Amino acid sequence: MDHVLSALHERLGTLFGDRLVVLAGGTRLSSRAGELHQLGARHTLVLSTDDHAPLHDSQVARWVPLGIAGGFVAVEQNRLTRLLTSPPQHVRDVLADFDPRGEALVISTPYVHTPEFAGRPVLNARRPEWVELENKTTIDALWDELSAPRAPAVVLDLDFEALWAATLELDRGAGVVWSGDGPAINGGANFVRRVRDRAEALEAFEKFAPKCHFVRVMPFLEGIPVSVHGIVFPDGTAVLRPIEMVVPRRAGQARFLYAGCASYYDPPTRIREEMRNLARRVGERLRETVDYRGTFTLDGIATADGFLPTEINTRYGGAMVCFEDALPQLPLSLVQVALVAGHDLGVSSIEFEELLVSAADGYRHGTVGANVRAVDQDEVVERPIVFTEWSCRFAHPDEAPHGVLRLRPSPLGARLELDFAAEQLSPGRPVVALTVAAFALADQEWGTALGPLEPAVPVDDEQIAAPVVELDAVTA
Repeated sequence: MDHVLSALHERLGTLFGDRLVVLAGGTRLSSRAGELHQLGARHTLVLSTDDHAPLHDSQVARWVPLGIAGGFVAVEQNRLTRLLTSPPQHVRDVLADFDPRGEALVISTPYVHTPEFAGRPVLNARRPEWVELENKTTIDALWDELSAPRAPAVVLDLDFEALWAATLELDRGAGVVWSGDGPAINGGANFVRRVRDRAEALEAFEKFAPKCHFVRVMPFLEGIPVSVHGIVFPDGTAVLRPIEMVVPRRAGQARFLYAGCASYYDPPTRIREEMRNLARRVGERLRETVDYRGTFTLDGIATADGFLPTEINTRYGGAMVCFEDALPQLPLSLVQVALVAGHDLGVSSIEFEELLVSAADGYRHGTVGANVRAVDQDEVVERPIVFTEWSCRFAHPDEAPHGVLRLRPSPLGARLELDFAAEQLSPGRPVVALTVAAFALADQEWGTALGPLEPAVPVDDEQIAAPVVELDAVTA
């Protein structure tokens, strides 16, 4: 597939070659600046939300810390949006010095919907009609349009007694899940709660009431949370491999802990194909109805009834790092920027799909971690670890570690991170149980106080029932 890589580099070079580029926020900024340099960009200005500049080549990029990191994605993105919309004078001065003629191209975070920054176009800005599709309380209409099997659900306004009545009606014995529409930037299970009794319902209602207008109630689905990415091209939709969403449950609580993503898990073959087929249909519908371009995520649960979808995110999802690392010679995030901006990349969706799926199936990766408030960390601490059955311990000096557990400074206090040694893991198994064991070790040894966690339970091929064909929905 060398010709595909060559064609992509040629087209991206046409877009970014000999241009000034501003990277306004985002992650992996050193890598992004390096990719732009390789594509021939004249110079890159990096406006980092963090408060420090890493070591970098000043000939490749000029690095300006903004100091607006918020710990939570929503907080940081809201601050960045205000800055893009109304840049303070010191930022305008930096821009004028870097790009006095106002000709630079701007790339911001996957959440951005601001079309310009101080008169300069934001290439990857999302259209309002794309952003609206992320609303968890309205997405069921899309599944129905596509005749996609899904769990029954009811959508209600903030009426506690009505929500509680729906909870009792839809509970199959394991509780239900409440999902609020929440603010515009809503991720990491912020407005998602498992409700099993009236006390948990009241707790969830108190959380949702100030920020949400509607709540979707659906049965709790046992299985592994999974996501599949689609990438909408002008000629079709490239569909990638499934990714595990690492979401332990907080024992005895209604909240979930969103702990990142990993590509080690292989769902049963039928579920993988269900996910990929539905993602292709979703991508085509998005292209037809809202002229969508670029990456979206289709999220759901791999259950004994097959794959049941729960939401889509119309943006470049965090799990795309699994594909970036599988094929580092491809500047994947810049492919996203070019597609959103409406550029022809010179390759077909099928060629792109074959290239990425093959690479990602052969290279497994994970980005697993959690914010920690109980510890105020001022330096990085890390230890190699070994998993034994359902537990985790620090590795002895003469052992081959199964991974590394790390605690580093963060605006919220600390960030706990878990890196796996792929060659030491059982092929195809989810990593959520290993994550629970490793985080328990961090609680014990480092006082991270995440509390007792429980893993999601995977299904295997023998457990999968016949396809779900009759799941009624109620919308109020």
